[in-house]
Amino acid sequence: MFSLSLWEREIEGEGFTRRKKMHPILLKFGPFTIYSYGFMVASAFLSGIFLAAWLAKRENIPAEKIFDLALYVLLSSIIGARIFYVIEFWRDYITNPISALFIWQGGLVFYGGLIFAIAAIFVYARITNVPSLKLFDIISPATALGYAIGRIGCFLNGCCYGIETCVPWAVKFPNISGLRHPTQIYASIAGFLICGLLLFLFGRKRFDGQIFTIGLILYSVYRFLIEFIRVNPRYLLVLSEAQWGSALIFAVALVIYFKLSKKKP
Repeated sequence: MFSLSLWEREIEGEGFTRRKKMHPILLKFGPFTIYSYGFMVASAFLSGIFLAAWLAKRENIPAEKIFDLALYVLLSSIIGARIFYVIEFWRDYITNPISALFIWQGGLVFYGGLIFAIAAIFVYARITNVPSLKLFDIISPATALGYAIGRIGCFLNGCCYGIETCVPWAVKFPNISGLRHPTQIYASIAGFLICGLLLFLFGRKRFDGQIFTIGLILYSVYRFLIEFIRVNPRYLLVLSEAQWGSALIFAVALVIYFKLSKKKP
């Protein structure tokens, strides 16, 4: 049953213990089940699509093109995000490979979705003769908005949590030891802030591609930093796969930004 009450507190001696009651299932009517994660991901895509359609009108691009593009971006980003997640946590799927297809249970890597979505947008722009840089500028704030909403789904699902901590807002996730950083909430806040900043800059941009590259730079910096308090496998130099990806995207986006800024409008 759906409940708006997410917190339960229990008095223990002189203090209290926070027990987190997650809601992986948002609504259930008989055999019909709506999962929180799937619902928030769907809400994220719909919100992003309508924001992108609104921004497209400001760039003199018909909103219908954004709606047409949305289906390709939706499918490609989900496939890419899931593939990257399964690759990163391949040990979890050795005994039950078919579970790699159970997207509604959570488990998407943003960078995987980003790479596949960028490829889909580029191909669509070439086919429809729409300026690709304008499309990327339009999609960037919408992506940040969708990311912020989608991370709320991660929180409700109880995945993508952080390391143990004693901060006052620490969360006890089910079946996970200790109090943890609610990194999903941090990520959601970062997404909303990035979206707001990109929208502020959108009407003030000096060249096509500026919003897109700034969005990549902001996201890569945020993601690199938050990975230090997220539970993720560590690799070379004690950095996660996402941190290495963030460093690469930051460098590439910075180079593209300065190259585009030197071109004549």
